[in-house]
Amino acid sequence: MGLPYRQLEVWRRSETVALRVHELASRGTWQRYLQDQVCRCAFSVPANIAEGNGRSTPLDYAVFVDRARGSLLELDSWLHSCHAMGLLSDETYAELASELEALSAMLLSLARALRRSKTLPSRG
Repeated sequence: MGLPYRQLEVWRRSETVALRVHELASRGTWQRYLQDQVCRCAFSVPANIAEGNGRSTPLDYAVFVDRARGSLLELDSWLHSCHAMGLLSDETYAELASELEALSAMLLSLARALRRSKTLPSRG
């Protein structure tokens, strides 16, 4: 079954994006600093969701969801630059941008729900 955060759709989808970004950045045509930056913020998204899920209050959890969204927006900016440099095809960039937009909305919704909640959601 695994830990509770692994059951969250937003975590699963953000992990999938991080793995996809890592695959793209590892192809060898990207400069090392660019690989590091893009992968660092991509993996920060699911990591912050997981860390927040382990916190003891809804407000603490919401802070980490906000951090995840910040990393997601940073990733969007990096991918936009990579696309402009010709490192991502139009199709790949459009797919990633669409998924990031959906994840952003999911994270906003989760953070709002946590801020309205008096107790943590069931975590298994």
